Amino acid sequence: MDINRLNEFITLATLLNYSKAANQLYLTQPALSRHIHDLERTLGTQLFIRDTHNVHLTSVGELFLREAQEIVDRYNHALNLVKEVSSLSTGELKIGFLGAAAQSFISDFVIGFTASHPQIKLTMFCDILDVLVRQLNEGITDLAMVTHVDRNYLIGLESETIMKSPIMAYLHPCHQLADRDKLSISDLSGFPMINFDNNINPITSDLNKQMFKKAGANFNIVREIPNIETAAFCVSVNEGIFLAPEYLRPAMGSLVAIPITDDFAYITLNLIWKKKNPNISIPIFVEAFHTFIQNRTLH
Repeated sequence: MDINRLNEFITLATLLNYSKAANQLYLTQPALSRHIHDLERTLGTQLFIRDTHNVHLTSVGELFLREAQEIVDRYNHALNLVKEVSSLSTGELKIGFLGAAAQSFISDFVIGFTASHPQIKLTMFCDILDVLVRQLNEGITDLAMVTHVDRNYLIGLESETIMKSPIMAYLHPCHQLADRDKLSISDLSGFPMINFDNNINPITSDLNKQMFKKAGANFNIVREIPNIETAAFCVSVNEGIFLAPEYLRPAMGSLVAIPITDDFAYITLNLIWKKKNPNISIPIFVEAFHTFIQNRTLH
C-alpha cells in the first residue's frame, strides 16, 4: 500500500473536509476523492460517511486511523534514521550470534544489509550465550542474535523478538516415521532421540526436555551432542531423531524434516542489545532485520 495514500487518509480524517485536506495535500478535490475511494476499495470497507455538508469517520475508519498513524510514524522514523546514519562517513556494528549452524541463515541477511548500507561496517562472530551477554554489557559488542533467552539473562539489556521458528523433527530417510507429513511430541515418545549436551548447551537441552514433559512423553535420549554438525551426522547414520528449529534446515543437509504440531513447539529468535547504547546504527539494523524476516516468511 502506498504510504502517500495513508498520509492522504490521515489528513482527511483529521480535517474532515475534502476541500481543506486537498489544499493541504496540494491535490485537487476530485483527485483526493478518487484516492480515498481507491483506498476503501483496496480495504474492502467504507472509511468515511459523506453527505452534502459533512464528512465523518466510520467505526472502521476510526480504527484504521490509529493503525495508519502508527505505520506512517514508524515509516518516517525509519527514514529519519536512515538519513542520520547516511550522513555519517562511517558506522560500525559488532554483532554476535549463537551457533555456527545459523551462519548460512544470518549471512543471507548480512549480504543484503551490507549492499544497502555500505557506510555501516559489520563485524560478526559466534560464541556461547554467557559470553555474548557479558560482551554486550561491557560494551565490546553492540548486538547479539540469540534464541529462547531466559529473562534472567536480560538484566540491563533490551530484547526484541524477531520471529518464532517452528520446531522440526530431523530424521534419516529410512526411519520408520520419515513418511509422515507431521508429528507431535507424543508421536516421538520412546523413540531414540539425539539431544544437546546439558553441560555445553543447557538452555536448548532443557527446552527439548520441557517439550516432552509438557506432552507427557518419554524423552529417550541415546546420544548427547555438542553442536548441530554432530547432530546432523548422528541422524545421517540413523542413530536417532533430532529436534531443531526450521531456520536451521539448510544445516541439516538431505535429512528428512517434519514439522512438530504442538503449539508450544517453537523457538524465538531475538535481538538483544545494551540499554541506552548510543550507536545510532542499531535501530537501522533492527528495522532491516525485521524486513528480512518478513520477506523470508512470505517466500
